[in-house]
Amino acid sequence: MLALNNAYRYKDHQRSFKKIEPISGENKRAIAYSMDALVPGIYFWFGSWNLRLGGSRAEISYPGTVHSFAGLALVLPGYRIYSTYQGDYDPR
Repeated sequence: MLALNNAYRYKDHQRSFKKIEPISGENKRAIAYSMDALVPGIYFWFGSWNLRLGGSRAEISYPGTVHSFAGLALVLPGYRIYSTYQGDYDPR
């Protein structure tokens, strides 16, 4: 019975929040911001698929994005970055 109560509580908890839809390109903006700011993490993008382990969300005023279709980046502590992306993050 405890598991059922927790499941219902979880459902009610989910209903109390608005569902936030990601802005188009928001994930690639977050990847660009994290790589530009050298925030440690692993970043992968392929078309509309994005994976960001670590890093941070982009600031609202950050205009940059990743312009390539696919790429992989590893940012390590100590300002080391290894990336297949060689472009800039400026908006086009």
